[in-house]
Amino acid sequence: MKIRSVAAIALVLALTACSGSNGETEDPKADPSASPSADETKPEEVTVHWLAFRPNGKGTVGETVLSRRTPEEPGDFRVEFSSNEVGGIGSQSQAGAWNAAIVSTLLLGAPLEGQFTFETDGFIDGPSAGALTTAGLIALARGDEIKDDVTMTGTINATGMVGPVGGIPEKVLGAANKDFTKVLIPLGQRNAPNAKGRTVDVVRVGSRNGVKVVEVGDIYEAYRHLTGVELDAPTVGGDPRLRNRSYNKVKPQVNAALGRYQQARRDFASLPIDVQNVFTSTELVSLGQGYADRARDLQRQGLQAGALGMAQNAVAIAETTTAAGELVGPLYTQGLAGLPTLFNRALDVSPAQAKVTSFLDQISTYRPETVSDVEGLVNAYAGTFDAYALLIFARNEIRSIRQRYREGSYSSLEEMFTHLFYPVVWAELAKAQIENTEATFEIGRDNPGAPIAEDVNLRQVGDFFRRGADANFAAFEESFVGPMADSYGVSRAVFLNHLASRDVAVAASVIQPGIQRMVRQYIGKGKKNAQYATLGYGLNNYVRNMMLVDKYYNNAELDQDYNIVGVTWDAVLNRSIDLGRSHLATEVELLRDNDTEPVIGVGSYEAAGLLRDGTLEDKFNAISLYNGGFLTARVMAYLAGVQNVDLGGDDVAAQE
Repeated sequence: MKIRSVAAIALVLALTACSGSNGETEDPKADPSASPSADETKPEEVTVHWLAFRPNGKGTVGETVLSRRTPEEPGDFRVEFSSNEVGGIGSQSQAGAWNAAIVSTLLLGAPLEGQFTFETDGFIDGPSAGALTTAGLIALARGDEIKDDVTMTGTINATGMVGPVGGIPEKVLGAANKDFTKVLIPLGQRNAPNAKGRTVDVVRVGSRNGVKVVEVGDIYEAYRHLTGVELDAPTVGGDPRLRNRSYNKVKPQVNAALGRYQQARRDFASLPIDVQNVFTSTELVSLGQGYADRARDLQRQGLQAGALGMAQNAVAIAETTTAAGELVGPLYTQGLAGLPTLFNRALDVSPAQAKVTSFLDQISTYRPETVSDVEGLVNAYAGTFDAYALLIFARNEIRSIRQRYREGSYSSLEEMFTHLFYPVVWAELAKAQIENTEATFEIGRDNPGAPIAEDVNLRQVGDFFRRGADANFAAFEESFVGPMADSYGVSRAVFLNHLASRDVAVAASVIQPGIQRMVRQYIGKGKKNAQYATLGYGLNNYVRNMMLVDKYYNNAELDQDYNIVGVTWDAVLNRSIDLGRSHLATEVELLRDNDTEPVIGVGSYEAAGLLRDGTLEDKFNAISLYNGGFLTARVMAYLAGVQNVDLGGDDVAAQE
C-alpha cells in the first residue's frame, strides 16, 4: 500500500463500463520517419480514436487531439481540457488523462514538466482510454504515428500495465462500424459480458465483423500494434543482491528486529490467557509468526534487505498485539468498570505524537548529499506519514466509538468491542511503524551514490508525484467510491468513511493530504526538506492510490469486509508482477552503473520476490513493492541526472 520503506507491507492488513458518445474519426498524419532528435520535425499533435460504451448499449468511437508543449513557467506540469460539448469530458476521463500524462512522462524518462492539452469531440466519461492516450503521448514524444485503422481500450498504471475495462463487445462493434481493422483489448478479457449480461468471445465477434481483436498485457505490447514501432520493454538481467558493504550494514538491523520480535512474543505470552485468545482468534499472531519465518528464510538465503522488511513486519505485528493486549486488559479484570480506563489510555496519543515529532525534527535537519541519501530520506518521510495517519485515524475512530457507547448506540459490549478492536490495533501499530521507519532510515542513508545534480528542481519533482497521487485517488473516487455511494444512497464522504474504517490504505489516502501540508509548515516554507517531504508523500501515495484502483476497480474480488478473496483475471495479476519486477531490476542496474547503491530498492525487490508466490494479498503487496521501488529508483536516476531514455524506435512487424 505504499512505496514503502520496506517495513510497510504490514500496513496492507487488509467493473463499471466507460460511457460516451461518438465523434467523427479523422486519420492522424504524423510523419513516421521524423527524427526524434530534431524537435522541429516532430508532429505537434496526435489524434487518438477511443472506444466508448453508451448507456443505450451501443459502442461508439470518438476522437481526442493530444498535444504537449513546453510550459510557460519552467518546471510546470499542466493538463488542460477542451471540448465542443458542455461537460464533454467527464470527471473519470479527466482523471484518466492526468494519469496518462504522468505515466507517459515516467515511462519515457522525460523531464517532469509539460503543458498537455486534450481536445475532445463529443462526450466521454470513463478511464478506459487511459492506455490509448498514454500510447498517443509517447508516440507524440518519439515522433511515431498512430495507425489510422487500429485502436484500443484499457486503463493504464505506472509501469505500463493495461488494466481491465467494461463494454468490450459493444466497443468492438462500434470500431467495426467505423472501419477499424484491429482493436486491442486488455489481457484476459477475450470472453467478456455484453450489454445483456451474456459472456461472448470478442475475438469471434470481431472476426464476424471484419475486425481483428488482440489481447495485450502492457503498453509495450500495445505500442507495436498501434504504431508498428518497437517501444523497448524492461528486462531482468539478473536478481539484484546487496553489495558486501550494504549487506554488512543491513544484517545487524535484521538481527535487532528479530530480537525485538522474540521479546514481544515473550511479553505477549505473559498476558492473561483470555486476552491472548482475543488476538490469536484474529490470526494476527500467526501472521506475525509467518513474517518472522519468512525473514529467517530470506536471511538464510543471504537476502538481508528483504529479510529486514519481513522482520520489521513481524515485530510491528508482535509489538502491536502485545501493546493492544495490555490496553484492553482492564476489560478482563474489571469488566465494564474498566472501559473508562481503556478509552483514556487509547486516546492518549501524546507519547506517540512526541515520537513522531522527534523523528521529524531529526530528518528535517538531515542534508542528503547523494541520491542514495535521498532514498533513505524520502522513505523516512513516507513511513512517518503512514504512522501519523494511522495515529490520527485511530484516535478519531476511538473517540467516535466512545461517543456512540455513551449514547447507548451499541446493543452489546461485544458489538462495541468488535468496532473498537482495529482502531486500538492501528493506534499501537503507528508506534511500531515509527521505530521501523527509524531503522530503515539508518540503512537507507549514507550508502554509495551519485551526487545530486545541481540543476534539479526539487519542488518540481515533489509536485509531479503529488499530482500523480491526486490523479490516482481521483480515479479511485470516480470509478469506485462514486458508484458505490450512489448505490447506497449516501454521500461520497459517508461511503469513504465507511470504507476507511475497514481498509487502512483508504484511511491513509484520505488523511495524508492534510498531514503533508502540516508537515511542510512544520519544517518551514521554502526549506529543502519540506520539498523532500512532499516527494516522500507523493511517491508513497501515488503507488498506494494506484493499488486502490487495482483492488477496488480493476481485478480483485472482495468479500463484504473488502478483503481480497479472488481475482477476476489471473493473467493480469501475474503480468503485473512480472512487469513490476522487470522495471525495478532494470532501474537498480541503471543506478549501479552510475555508482549508486539503492539499498531500500533492493530490499523491495527481495521481499516482493518472496511475496509473489504467497497468498492473493501477498501478490498485491508484491506488485506494490515492485512498483514503489521502481518509481523511487527512477526518481533517484532523475536527481542524479542519469537519462535512461530511448526516444527513437525501429519499425517492427506487429506481433499477433
